[in-house]
Amino acid sequence: MIACRQLSFTPVGAAGPVLADVSLAIGPGERVGIVGPSGAGKSTLGYHLCGAHRLALAGRTEGGLRLDGRDGLAGGPPGFAGIVGQNPEVQLFCATVGEEVALGLRARGLAAGACREAVGLLLARYGLAGRAEAALGTLSLGQKQLAAVLSMLAIRPKVLLLDEPTSYLDAATADLLFAHLDALSRETGLVVMVIEHDLARLSGFADRYLALDRGRLAYDGPASGFPVREPLPPARPLAPGRASGAPALAFAGVSFGYGKTDRVLADIDLAVGPGEVVALMGPNGSGKSTLLRLAKGLGKPRTGRIALAPGLAGGRDVGLMFQNPDEQIFAHTVAAECGYWLDNLEVPEPARTRRVARELAGLGLDRVLDRSPFTLSFGEKRRLCLAAVLVADPAVLCLDEPTTGLDDATMAAMAETVRGRAGQGAAVLVATHEQAFAAMAATRIVRLENGRIVADAPNPEGRRVA
Repeated sequence: MIACRQLSFTPVGAAGPVLADVSLAIGPGERVGIVGPSGAGKSTLGYHLCGAHRLALAGRTEGGLRLDGRDGLAGGPPGFAGIVGQNPEVQLFCATVGEEVALGLRARGLAAGACREAVGLLLARYGLAGRAEAALGTLSLGQKQLAAVLSMLAIRPKVLLLDEPTSYLDAATADLLFAHLDALSRETGLVVMVIEHDLARLSGFADRYLALDRGRLAYDGPASGFPVREPLPPARPLAPGRASGAPALAFAGVSFGYGKTDRVLADIDLAVGPGEVVALMGPNGSGKSTLLRLAKGLGKPRTGRIALAPGLAGGRDVGLMFQNPDEQIFAHTVAAECGYWLDNLEVPEPARTRRVARELAGLGLDRVLDRSPFTLSFGEKRRLCLAAVLVADPAVLCLDEPTTGLDDATMAAMAETVRGRAGQGAAVLVATHEQAFAAMAATRIVRLENGRIVADAPNPEGRRVA
């Protein structure tokens, strides 16, 4: 089905290859996990094994590549592979969920009635039978990610590549997806390749791991034989900071909707004090991202009030890290991206350069100061977005799914960074699906469902600054 021999890839302008001398073969029905640290070349390998490298990557491919019995260096055969990348928004084209899932079917010339039937069956499997007419723009990023996956499943490819497919999905939906993929691989011979950092979830699905390290294949074998990772560290107690009794951020009776009749949030009462790390958890579409955007002032509540502590202003003192880094990055270099907020705050040199260097070094990005941020891996973009917020030392820190695309070590380091800022007196509000990160970073866990707070309790693994 898929075979490559001494496959290498060098991006345009790079000093050396990011994929080097990879040789392997994949047969029908295999379920393959592609793993490794951030920036190891996982997505680059996946695009080649699907035959999408000429479309997705700019650079030079060398070596041998055969896809479905044909030479694949120029690309895969039509209909060979379906791909869902790390940013689902760039591959959604239609107005509604139903139209998006049916797009590939219509392109293949399937009759309208058959399209509706196939789409209906897929949506019903995921509890979305009544959402066919829902506008894609009204969905959460996790729901958009699921729509992108379903649109690929609808065309019934021979190979399916999913790049961090559960990064924005709640646990129940992720379990449902992997159960579905397991059945398809057994019944139809579908090859499923999953790029994933969550080895706990992946180990229940993949029967084979391809592990990359600095662009080279470091392991190719059964998932059961892959070295067990070290357990994530326990939460580190917060250091004493500038805690006070008054909240830095407070929501009182807040309701919000994007249209005149829809409701995303209802009757939200929530206060976050200096020294707290509050983790917002809950299913896709429960309103977590909306709550963070309101905290920054990127919208006004329909009812209720959002207040900052006296002396704080949203533009100067509230930092927001978006869920999708591609919505946040725009500058021509990594250093310029990190320093943009400081430019707006008119921080003079050399203090600006010093603070930028400090934050980028702290997140392992000090060697890419002059690179375009758009050439970074997804995990590296994630860290850059965090650095671009931390550099201004905001009093209120709002982080939307900050661990997406990060390996375990980097996730643990991010938890340390977040708790360190709280220890210095920042109030932190973080939306996450990652239970391990919440356990490491949060002092308190708030659960949302259907736009309402249904639980608010201290995290037994952490504590608030006294």
